[in-house]
Amino acid sequence: MSIQHITIQYTSRQQLAVNNFEDAFYDSLLRYSLKQLTFGEDLSEQTIIEALQKSIQVCFMLNINSRHHFKKIYVSNSVTGTVHVDWLMSKRGFNLMIMQIPSLNEKRAKWLWELCE
Repeated sequence: MSIQHITIQYTSRQQLAVNNFEDAFYDSLLRYSLKQLTFGEDLSEQTIIEALQKSIQVCFMLNINSRHHFKKIYVSNSVTGTVHVDWLMSKRGFNLMIMQIPSLNEKRAKWLWELCE
């Protein structure tokens, strides 16, 4: 018994539409941001960046498209006239990042416990 594979050929225009739909789908799953890391008020920016880099590295090592789970955005503050970098994350990306943070306190312990379910 031989298995035959069907290959779908798209025109450039159709492929662009498929890619746009896929991007919109994955962007809709990015519901978390760095400001939601409320379990550790004492987290340094360096600790957060290292956890983010390790999380993206995990995706890379497993051949997972990290752009489906992590998206860099720029947030402007019209009052102060400043712009800062934030990251939007999927639930998996956010949870992966939490697992990469080395410090432990009661709020983080609770979050980790909930991840076990």
